[in-house]
Amino acid sequence: MTRMSLILAMLFLSFALAFAQGSSIATAAAVSPNGSAGGSMNDASKDHYWKVTTTADGYLRIQITSASTIDIDVTLYDNDGTTFITSHSETGTYSEVFGFLKPGTYYVYARRWTGTSGSYTITSTFASPSRAVDQEPNDTPASALTLGPTGTSTGHVGFYGAAKTDVEDYWSITTREDGWLRVQVRSDSLDLRGDQKLDLDLTMYDINGTSYITSDSRSGTFSQVDAFLRPGTYFVRVSRWTGRGGSYDIKSEFFTPPLANEATEGNDTYQTASTAVINGSVTGHLGYFSNGSTDTQDYWKFTFAGDGKVSVRVTSDSLDRSDAKYDLDLTLFDINGTTFLTSDSRSGTISECIVYLRPGIYFARVNRWTGNGASYTLRITHTPQARANDVEGNDWFASATTLAFNSASTGHLGYYSNSSTDMRDLWRLVAPSSDSIYVHVSSDSTVDLDVTAFAPDSVSFITSDSRSGIYSRVGIKPTAGAAYYFRVNLWTGTAGGYSIIATRSSLAVGVEKISDDRLVPIRLTLDQNYPNPFNPTTTIQYGLPETQSVRITIYSVLGQEIAVLLNAVQSPGSYRVVWNSKDSRGAEMSSGMYFIRLQAGNTQLVRKAMLLR
Repeated sequence: MTRMSLILAMLFLSFALAFAQGSSIATAAAVSPNGSAGGSMNDASKDHYWKVTTTADGYLRIQITSASTIDIDVTLYDNDGTTFITSHSETGTYSEVFGFLKPGTYYVYARRWTGTSGSYTITSTFASPSRAVDQEPNDTPASALTLGPTGTSTGHVGFYGAAKTDVEDYWSITTREDGWLRVQVRSDSLDLRGDQKLDLDLTMYDINGTSYITSDSRSGTFSQVDAFLRPGTYFVRVSRWTGRGGSYDIKSEFFTPPLANEATEGNDTYQTASTAVINGSVTGHLGYFSNGSTDTQDYWKFTFAGDGKVSVRVTSDSLDRSDAKYDLDLTLFDINGTTFLTSDSRSGTISECIVYLRPGIYFARVNRWTGNGASYTLRITHTPQARANDVEGNDWFASATTLAFNSASTGHLGYYSNSSTDMRDLWRLVAPSSDSIYVHVSSDSTVDLDVTAFAPDSVSFITSDSRSGIYSRVGIKPTAGAAYYFRVNLWTGTAGGYSIIATRSSLAVGVEKISDDRLVPIRLTLDQNYPNPFNPTTTIQYGLPETQSVRITIYSVLGQEIAVLLNAVQSPGSYRVVWNSKDSRGAEMSSGMYFIRLQAGNTQLVRKAMLLR
């Protein structure tokens, strides 16, 4: 080889080495993700291009170390070769660029900034996250990845590619029933470069993917969101707060309440109330959220065909799944669904209302007071009244129920419906003769009833008996063929039944005024009865100095009340009354000593009477 040939060969080799690195994007030389290469620069070759292809998310670091004769700047471009990612242009022999990149081919531009000529080394370092990547793209609710209600998965955030950094991931979770959904995310503590803290935030959205439910933005590697949800598909967003790129674990857990839900939801008003079981129980849920609203109240309807005592009890879970105290309140409403009857708002797991109701459809509202979401049992117990009811609507004289002699009838008082409580019953009795009439009323121990007799005009008061206890009786001296009225009214107690019976006797009690208003006694007197001893009747005479409430009763020697001969308000004058030696029920008394007591106002007088059979 001649000297000229050798010089030409060396020039050609120098030219080939100078431009082997690539002088354009199209001719960029490849460097492996974890590899190195070398090049040299001079006036003819001062712009070099390299390309690095990554196959996974990761941290890519490019370092260039040059000879002291040149200063090289370095720039990293996106996979289109033109979109700028980052650059380094400090003075010296060392330059570095890095990025958190998604899979693709990226370009490195090395440019001589100062100096004449010299060589350099390019080194590529690539590190991928420890966790598997999620399936991209899942950056919107529409492209969310599916996560089971109880499931786990992994994901990456912060990695760049195609002019966009993946800073958030969406996951969709579908629940099939009410329950508490908890979602947890644990991330790397540092990003892949290792010099910045990686902190992820977590947000939960409603079924439309946009309405906010809850979030957790605590600092650190752990975030958690939870909610009490109704069936539906919900969305969770994992977003980068600090750091650049890294990976995370995501875990969902779903817990259902211990009791089954009501058969049909939407029972939030009395118009859509669910049907409760009488003398049985139903279960339900409260506090679960979906589609912008939380189910905080349930309505139940229940129907009774007869008067009775009604107990409505709700028993709830003591704590919800988040360990918050769970407390429900109970309210009962009338047949229109809105008129308040009673409520129980006690603290604890039990609320109960007791009412005495007439036939109809009533409503119970169970509402959440404290806690989030849990379940409950509703039990309705109906105890019907043992006695048959009277013909209702007999609260007025015009609608009084017919009462027959010596035939017991029954009735109810104290039972409620349609904004009113049945407090009185009217009975109508036609006197077949002038024999004295007794009306006896015996009630349940739950009520104290009074009985009042009225004249045929239904206005004029005749007499009444308001003794305490379960028994009352009045007696009148009628006109044959006239109709008299007897009003039974509730004095004290809640509700109950009673029996009523009318009896008569020709020797019955009669009251006669024996002096006119001009002959008024100057003091209260009670004469000795005559005859005495007697069999079977005796007359009792007494005098009133002023208008007073008068009560004349017969007692045994043991202090037992035998009969009430009179209980009425009388004007001044002298009177006499006959006792037929029978008790208040019409039974004949045996021979023996009895006491006649007259009580007028605050004064009482007593006489002894002897019955000899």
